[in-house]
Amino acid sequence: MRSIKSKPQRASKSLLSIKIAALVCCSSLSVNVNALHPQLTPETLHALHSLSDQEKLRIGERIINVETEIARLLPQLTLEEKVSLVHAAGKFHIPAIERLGIHEMWMSDGPHGVRYEIDRNSWAPAGWTNDYSTYLPPLTAVAASWDPNMATLHGNILGAEARHRNKDLILGPGVNLARLPLYGRNFEYMGEDPYLAASLVVPTVKAIQANDVGATVKHYALNTQELNRTGVNAKPDERTLREVYLPAFEAAVKQANVHAIMGAYNEFRGTNANQSEHLIKTILKGEWGFQGVLLTDWNVDINTYDAAMNGLDIEMGTDVASYDEYYMAKPLLEMIKAGKVPESVLDDKVSRILRVQLSIGMMDKQRLSGERNTQAHRDDAKTIATNGVVLLKNEHNVLPLKAEKLQNILVLGPNANKRHGFGGGSSEVKSLYEVTPLEGLQAKLGDEVNIQLMRAASSKFMPISNDYLTTRHWTGTPSWQIKYFDSNSFDTLVSESWIADPSFNAKGQQQFVEITANIKPMDSGEHLFKLNGHGKVSITINEQPFISNQTIEQNNHLTKTIELKAGQEYAVALRYHGNEQVVLGWDTPNSLFNSEQEYLAAAKKADAVIYFGGLSHADDRESIDRPDMKLPGQQDEVIQKLIAANPNTIVMMIGGSAVEMPWASQAKAILWGWYGGMEAGNAYADIIMGNANPSGKMPITLPKKLNDTAPIALNDYNEKESLYTEGVFIGYRWFEKQKIDPEFPFGHGLSYSQFAYSDLKIEPNEQAGSYTVTANITNTSKIAGAEVAQLYLGDVKASVPRPAKELKGFQKVFLAAGETQTVQFDLTQRDLSFWDIKTNNWKAEQGDFEVMIGASVADIKLKQRFSYSL
Repeated sequence: MRSIKSKPQRASKSLLSIKIAALVCCSSLSVNVNALHPQLTPETLHALHSLSDQEKLRIGERIINVETEIARLLPQLTLEEKVSLVHAAGKFHIPAIERLGIHEMWMSDGPHGVRYEIDRNSWAPAGWTNDYSTYLPPLTAVAASWDPNMATLHGNILGAEARHRNKDLILGPGVNLARLPLYGRNFEYMGEDPYLAASLVVPTVKAIQANDVGATVKHYALNTQELNRTGVNAKPDERTLREVYLPAFEAAVKQANVHAIMGAYNEFRGTNANQSEHLIKTILKGEWGFQGVLLTDWNVDINTYDAAMNGLDIEMGTDVASYDEYYMAKPLLEMIKAGKVPESVLDDKVSRILRVQLSIGMMDKQRLSGERNTQAHRDDAKTIATNGVVLLKNEHNVLPLKAEKLQNILVLGPNANKRHGFGGGSSEVKSLYEVTPLEGLQAKLGDEVNIQLMRAASSKFMPISNDYLTTRHWTGTPSWQIKYFDSNSFDTLVSESWIADPSFNAKGQQQFVEITANIKPMDSGEHLFKLNGHGKVSITINEQPFISNQTIEQNNHLTKTIELKAGQEYAVALRYHGNEQVVLGWDTPNSLFNSEQEYLAAAKKADAVIYFGGLSHADDRESIDRPDMKLPGQQDEVIQKLIAANPNTIVMMIGGSAVEMPWASQAKAILWGWYGGMEAGNAYADIIMGNANPSGKMPITLPKKLNDTAPIALNDYNEKESLYTEGVFIGYRWFEKQKIDPEFPFGHGLSYSQFAYSDLKIEPNEQAGSYTVTANITNTSKIAGAEVAQLYLGDVKASVPRPAKELKGFQKVFLAAGETQTVQFDLTQRDLSFWDIKTNNWKAEQGDFEVMIGASVADIKLKQRFSYSL
């Protein structure tokens, strides 16, 4: 049986020449213009063409000079200067060595937009008035487009705007996989499949770096939960690591020559991922030949010796009083002087830092200047958002709506008029504007159609709405702080966290919690505080007793009124002692919500009902996982009642992670829009009204219930260690193996057009283990549209457990009515292989393989087998 050996790369002259040629080539943004989406602007098409010969020559000369410059600069640096370069000198930069022309190297958060300016030495905003950036749809939307051209647009905007803000490294893209629907950062990443993420990270990185900015692919590796993200121990087997969680990082290094990689917070097999010898020395810098820098996330648990010796290059954001106290600062200097760490180890780190700085032109007077907040960027942001919208269901062609048949539209849902850019954590973006779904419809339809907005009240007990909150979690999200104590004296604090609303479920365990926030009434007058649940409660307002040590009886309410003034802040603190649950709500002088009678009557009369529901960054956010997969705020109840009142109700989900949809079988029309960036509302309106044809496909599986997912079913989600017990059966692979029907499968997405698949052919190539697969896709409708043809591969009889289907190719084709195009996929020997733990290498076994071409993993149109022989 043939093994595919991954050989470490050595810096030979021939390899350097090859890398120079490859880098010059990769610096081009050349694409097949004919395959681009018809909505792309002429400006975008121009930007996507190859660089001029002069630009290529400039970049080529820069690359040739890099190693020469490193050799010139390194001997001139003192030991102390070298050490200064491998740790932060501010919140987002490392220092300059002015006497040698080495400038400060600045970084910025920004998986989907350059973050607003932070103070040099604190997390406070710097107070700039010119730090606005284009708010892009996050990478889940790019993944949902299944289109490398959208990844290129995304990367180009991110790179150009980072450069215009004088940033040298942009801290993105992120490629951790959506293993767990509860994971707080799923919205930042590229879905659940390693092939899809690897295919899209490459054009993203190339486009960023073509703007003289270094991309930083993160978080290396296995950052798949926020629950105790700084301490949880990830312990996958080697095959799972190689086949599932590393391919996107590997592609970024080998195919895109990414300049930087950020390590993960979590441990890997007992040590922090940033100092793992196996992850860094053996794989990243050994087998893959990574020549760039590995930097930490902010405030990670490392130690000086292991981090230095095992390949960490830059330490950022450690929580100590002085930058000199960083692990890679004075402690490293002392270890080198004592002979415990060779100076050659430090020289390698400094050489890598200089290599990145020289490669992105930090010492080049001809460095690109970038551009920001341009009309072309806004147009491209809308294009990305539009291409990422997924039409999940469309019975009886409810969509698109026809403007000529509309007089009254009822719009409801928590996301109807909500903005999402300023939340989620390090990915927050300060944009010039953000078009909400309501505003998009209003702009599209004008005054000719009456659009009525309602907020539907649930019949269930509702917690105080976030509209009244002034307290913010550090991610920018309105939140309540929750503190856990060890007894009803509330003296000894055990732990603390944040929650989206003032509700708590003790789940049968005796708990002592305090929930606090500052709230600001909108109207002066009498406010009725209401408590529901079971247990003992106390409330203070501005530290004054309001309700003192009273008991809520089972299924009863506890109420009390108070006069409050509009616009004045009040500090509310709720203490709860019990083993069941408590919810704090209130009735205000003027309610924000419409009664059930009001909104259902309006739904029955409306020509169209559109519910914009889903999640927000109170749910999808860095540092916290969701507690469950249910829609927050009793949305399920409201949606079900709306569908009963008006069967043609359109439901549009917005969010970055899967949610349970118990009403999905009753709904006729369901859309998924992710977080759509600053042009979200305009993109959604185009889809809903038929000005754009949906072409997105799900990059994640949408389960019917949380217990269907592998980490939960296998009890492998906790704060101590994650064993990745499901192995290579992540996402859709698990559902197929267990024969579980999801609500909507991976790769699913409908169109206003219809497509037919035919003429599957498989041809072996001269290169061993290489095959060319072709098929024809025909638009059988009268509407131009796009289809994503997906190639899944199955090893019919393998010596190890392999998924029934593995994504190994996809192609998005844009077809006029009646048009046919041929899609082509190139299968390599690596595509046929699994990671063999016996030989510690990739291995393709002789035997039959099945090629399956379809519109989703569950909608296979064509099948054919071929035999692979050694």
